[in-house]
Amino acid sequence: MNVKIKPVVNILGVEELIILPITRNREYLLSLNFYEDVPGGRMARLVLVLDKYNEIMNDITAIKGKKAVVEVSAIKEDMDKLSKIIHIDNRSVTDRIPFYFDIEILKDVDTSQRGVRGFINYVYAYGNPDLSKILNSLQLNVEEIR
Repeated sequence: MNVKIKPVVNILGVEELIILPITRNREYLLSLNFYEDVPGGRMARLVLVLDKYNEIMNDITAIKGKKAVVEVSAIKEDMDKLSKIIHIDNRSVTDRIPFYFDIEILKDVDTSQRGVRGFINYVYAYGNPDLSKILNSLQLNVEEIR
């Protein structure tokens, strides 16, 4: 996946979500998130996280951060690869993905947040996903546009 990050992004708000790390490029972490798009939903979406201090280990992690959107390419191919590795019902394949920065790692999560509910719905339907299968399964190239 190729990501283009502009020097100034519009902050869309602050969100809590649960992420499954996939791959890292410097301080950028490409992750999988299950989002509750409809009640009981578990739509898979790729998200990019700015993890300046390498706080996120190779484990399922709850975070809270400011949200923006960045442009990407080759997302359909990457989602196809992930679909062959773990069970994915519904997926988001647009040329823009959420980008989270100024993050904090959460011990307790707000289960009313859609980025958390989607993961809970996924686990309820299929059990915990096996992270060892998705770690480093995708490539991440980040271009910071000046």
